[in-house]
Amino acid sequence: MSIQKNKNRIENTNCIVAEDHIYFPKGYYFKYGYLKDKKKLSFSIINEIRTNTRPITAKINTNEIIFLQGLDEKQCIEIKEKSNISLTTPVDNWSLLCDEFLDTEFSEAQKENVIQLLKENGIDKDEVHQIRKRISSRMLFRTFFSWEWIYYGQFDVLKQLWPMSYKKYWWAMEIALRNKKE
Repeated sequence: MSIQKNKNRIENTNCIVAEDHIYFPKGYYFKYGYLKDKKKLSFSIINEIRTNTRPITAKINTNEIIFLQGLDEKQCIEIKEKSNISLTTPVDNWSLLCDEFLDTEFSEAQKENVIQLLKENGIDKDEVHQIRKRISSRMLFRTFFSWEWIYYGQFDVLKQLWPMSYKKYWWAMEIALRNKKE
């Protein structure tokens, strides 16, 4: 596939920021949540926009992460100014869970730090191992071809959980949304 065709294919899944909503011209990538049969995401149901994920994400209805492919930091600031939606950078559980699948070496101290951060977010060491075991073959297969060494997150995991199902989608959401109990 030529670089231009691949770029066009990716841009076709990008969202567009409108006056009071985010529009998905080709529909939303995953068909198991709020945007199953919709192309518009109203600002009014967005709880926060997470700028530390790739792609940038929106937390909606307190229980779902929506991937805002194509959105950049500047557009997020514009949305915040229009709608007063908070821009946040919570711990990215999926990024931490997927670190070991990157084409990168981590020290034992770094690995222990990751385990501690996940534990603080309600994912203990045993569950970390169970989750990683469940996704390891597909994520390592992806790395074998991509040589990714910087970032994997929830979007990458969901793309690898084929065949996708309602149960897998919401399992990934629940893990993504765990956070420190105040």
